[in-house]
Amino acid sequence: MTTVQLRDLTPRQLIELADLQLRQGRRDAAYDIYKGVRAILNRTGMACSGNDARIGLAYGRTKRSLEVLDILEKVEVLDNMTAFVGDGLATWFKSTPFTEDERFMTLAQTHGGLLPVINWHWNLQTVVWAVNQTREVAGDFVELGVFKAHTTTFVADYLGFQDWPKTWWLYDTFDGIPADQLDEGWAESNQGAYDGTFSFETVRDSLAAYPNIKVIKGRVPEILAEQAPDRIAFLHMDLNNATAEVQALDVLYERISPGGVIVFDDYCWAVSRQQRIAEDAWAEARGLKILPLPTGQGLLVKR
Repeated sequence: MTTVQLRDLTPRQLIELADLQLRQGRRDAAYDIYKGVRAILNRTGMACSGNDARIGLAYGRTKRSLEVLDILEKVEVLDNMTAFVGDGLATWFKSTPFTEDERFMTLAQTHGGLLPVINWHWNLQTVVWAVNQTREVAGDFVELGVFKAHTTTFVADYLGFQDWPKTWWLYDTFDGIPADQLDEGWAESNQGAYDGTFSFETVRDSLAAYPNIKVIKGRVPEILAEQAPDRIAFLHMDLNNATAEVQALDVLYERISPGGVIVFDDYCWAVSRQQRIAEDAWAEARGLKILPLPTGQGLLVKR
């Protein structure tokens, strides 16, 4: 092993060196340099969201890291300080408040391996807002569609949910989307990413430190008739199919307290168009309107 000492390099030069390491498959080396740059920027009070995005590219072990890096470099031609890129979302000339929150960034990295996507920070910020918004609203929290419980784990850790006087109910088949609920196009695009990659036992055990989080195995909507809270403050909808999500709304919406929030995880993703169409029809029939978000999410606050 050879030790190399680099001197008098600017943060931008270090970033370019780390980019080369990442492109050559040396993720660990790239990650170490990006983290070093972050420490330098923190000491000097400077900000560079592009470097924070690169940290996610280095530790996120997905095949799309280099493709996303290509996009980031193009965006940085327009703005090389506030550019931030994740899966399906690139921003520039915008503040990225989460990059200024060390706890947020640390936990996003800690739990990043639970999700097969890159830099989910904007989406997590939405859910953190929704959960905080409903802290004093009557009722429990519900998540439909759990996968490896990435979002709940992150938010629970970030907000110290174990001390909240609420219960968070998590529901999943833990066996993929039932064949009779698959939307056209979903299986070809995403279904394989979930097959055999998680289990009820693994998720249950990973959340054992939270006595107020319940992990429930079952098919939605049927399992909701067996066990579900009477009042709901926050609902995170992530079932990846229109049939189950609309049926779940039929069962649960009347239980949502005034001021309660629903976050639709897949609402604006192109592959989930059938979900958006079905949920818009459901909402319109009740005089409601779901807010589309550029993160791919949808947001509805109950009057």
